[in-house]
Amino acid sequence: MTDGDVSTDALAGYLSGTLADGTVGVADLQHHTEGWSRQTVSFRATWTEGGDETSRRLVARVDTDEDVDRPHDTRNDIETEFRTMEAAYEAGVPAPEPVLYADDESVLGGAFFLVEYLAGDAPITWDPRDRQRLHGAWDDPENTLPSQFVDATAAVHSVPPEAVPSLDQTDPADVVDRELDTYERIYRETALKQEPAVQEALRWFRANKPTVPETTLVHGDFRTGNVLMTDDRLTGVLDWEFARVGDPLYDLGYASTRYFSGKLIEPTERPELASALVEREWFYDEYERRTGRTVDRDRVRYWQAFSAFTMMTRGVAGAHRYRTGEADGVRSAWFQYIVPGHIEDLLAAVEGDRT
Repeated sequence: MTDGDVSTDALAGYLSGTLADGTVGVADLQHHTEGWSRQTVSFRATWTEGGDETSRRLVARVDTDEDVDRPHDTRNDIETEFRTMEAAYEAGVPAPEPVLYADDESVLGGAFFLVEYLAGDAPITWDPRDRQRLHGAWDDPENTLPSQFVDATAAVHSVPPEAVPSLDQTDPADVVDRELDTYERIYRETALKQEPAVQEALRWFRANKPTVPETTLVHGDFRTGNVLMTDDRLTGVLDWEFARVGDPLYDLGYASTRYFSGKLIEPTERPELASALVEREWFYDEYERRTGRTVDRDRVRYWQAFSAFTMMTRGVAGAHRYRTGEADGVRSAWFQYIVPGHIEDLLAAVEGDRT
């Protein structure tokens, strides 16, 4: 039996003897649109253990194009994503519980991993209903979602680099140059045209490199769109494919970009809110209070500007893939439309230093 590209029989056959000693049944398989970078499905696995029936809902993330050479793709491979989430979960980060990793491509068409299914959904900040829900959480003094968002950020950064040996162990002194060199190369190799404003920003990045005193695990794509939430509870941090060893303040800058406050709507309804959920200065103050880590506002601003550049570059690279025929999906064609807004955000972040 198949469901889309997924054979429930093949999955059940693999899990029988792997997830449990005996036969594992697979039912109620659902495809999820979240996590565009990899195919995502959830299902219910059932087996008998010690005479008792066990039933558990799980999520599979599948890399169906792992062998494709993509020099402009900064995502980690799927095993590294799993190992990173595993280390984060063991350190107390509210991530889904890792279950297993499998490199047997015959099961689901690519290497895959399984994690527990968590309640909640990932808010989409350009959906007005989700924005209003997030705004309401901030405006309600009894709602603890904003506080939980800070705690989740701090938990990610409690993971030391050596706990994730599958990630490149970059020295603090080299972190900024690594980020700049990587994304400037991708931009120059994929840009359909050179934007004077971006050239100006690249000069600013080189001239204003901050000193990074320490490195931790960094999520790399930390925002409300990559966390699961119910009305009053943050249930899990998802999508670890951009995780790396880096400056913990990178995640604060990334989460603070205007784009994630509903930037596709002009004017931005609540420009003071990071990720449409937390007032920026409160976010920084609370993070500082809970971690004991000084939040250098200039460093956060640097990473906020750089985050706009990285997201713009991913958009440029996606449009490049479409133009060159490497990809023909609507998502790649759509990427071109996010570029102007990110350039605008990038310039807004460095406005005070522009000549």
